Amino acid sequence: MENIFGRDIIPSNEVQRVAALKRYHLIHTPPEPVLDQIVQLAAKTFDTPMALISLVDVDHVFFKATIGVQGLNGMARGKSLCSIAILDTEPLIIHYAENKKCLLNNPIIAAEFGLKFYASAPLTTPDGFTIGVLCIVDTKPRGFTTEQIKSLKDMADLVMKEIENRNILDAF
Repeated sequence: MENIFGRDIIPSNEVQRVAALKRYHLIHTPPEPVLDQIVQLAAKTFDTPMALISLVDVDHVFFKATIGVQGLNGMARGKSLCSIAILDTEPLIIHYAENKKCLLNNPIIAAEFGLKFYASAPLTTPDGFTIGVLCIVDTKPRGFTTEQIKSLKDMADLVMKEIENRNILDAF
């Protein structure tokens, strides 16, 4: 797998993490109105042009719900910031830093997307596996407060609860 980040993007629990993702049967499935509403709410709340729910599979990141990213339903794992975001249990906030080494300065990310801000909160299963993230992105630099980080985490928790509820209903 191509990896543009110059660091390992595979968590130590990868086999179990992917198995947890597969349990939910979410990859390449139709849109779900509630998840679409959550990304719309995230974009509006944080005043960003883009918001996504991404699910990180073995080689690909699937976008389960998006706003502001027309015609893109996923991308190669080795090019997605979401691949790095799943490596930690805390939100990942990346601010553009022109004069410093920054993931948003990566030529591929800069050329393809022009991102200047990325914030994500993990989607963590009840048994502790991060299967994806809820993220917001912007094409201009911006700040992000502690309160906003908490709100993003709360929205990610809502996403995970919705996924869990869907899985429980599918079992019946």
